[in-house]
Amino acid sequence: MPEAGEHSNMKYNILTVINEGYAQFGKLFINSLFENIDLKNVEKIYVYDTGLSEDTVRYFKYFPKVDIVHTGADFKSTGIHDEGWASNTYSKTKYLLSVLEDTDTPTLMIDSDCIFVQPFEQLLDETVDIVACDRNREGFSKHIGSFFGAINVENSKRFLKTWIKNIQFLQETTDLKHCESPALSKTITEEDYEVQEVPEQLVSAVFPDHTSLIYHLKSDYYAVTIEQRLGLQQAAPFVQRYL
Repeated sequence: MPEAGEHSNMKYNILTVINEGYAQFGKLFINSLFENIDLKNVEKIYVYDTGLSEDTVRYFKYFPKVDIVHTGADFKSTGIHDEGWASNTYSKTKYLLSVLEDTDTPTLMIDSDCIFVQPFEQLLDETVDIVACDRNREGFSKHIGSFFGAINVENSKRFLKTWIKNIQFLQETTDLKHCESPALSKTITEEDYEVQEVPEQLVSAVFPDHTSLIYHLKSDYYAVTIEQRLGLQQAAPFVQRYL
């Protein structure tokens, strides 16, 4: 892992998935990424369009390095963990696999309801197979799929194929409302990969503090609707600035 203050020279992509319901999150994501992160090592920012309006697509295209990938899907999500949300979430791993196969470049998959506050690149260990976000709080899964790094491309492709199968397995055999993160943990325990675990508080902070580099405006009991999530205290300065 790079020493503190030392910057990696690894070239990588960033991937996120956005539908029109998440367009405001996407604008916070893209604007904060360009304002607060040095993107010299970023090859492409892949925005997988799962139902964006033409106006929103045009907006994202103003930014350099952004590549809009039209999936043909139109996942409308109106509520927490509804069918549109599930379709959007469970498609992410397939899109990541596709980017790895097409580009042969390490790629970070980051949820579109995240805000970039400080540089995070210095955390990444170039020698591992994958980077997983470690959840250090009570929950049904040790990991959360909101920040995932496919670093060793070949090994990551194998990992993703198993992860995709495990998502489907959990969907078919359990009553879990959210299968992506439990399937991630299941795949990590089943297979022997070199995994770097990065704390949730650093790269997917739901209750951010001074150490947090990426905030996650995640849906939860206290913030169910998109309006409530955009109204969270930690989001306020970014909403004011970018929306």
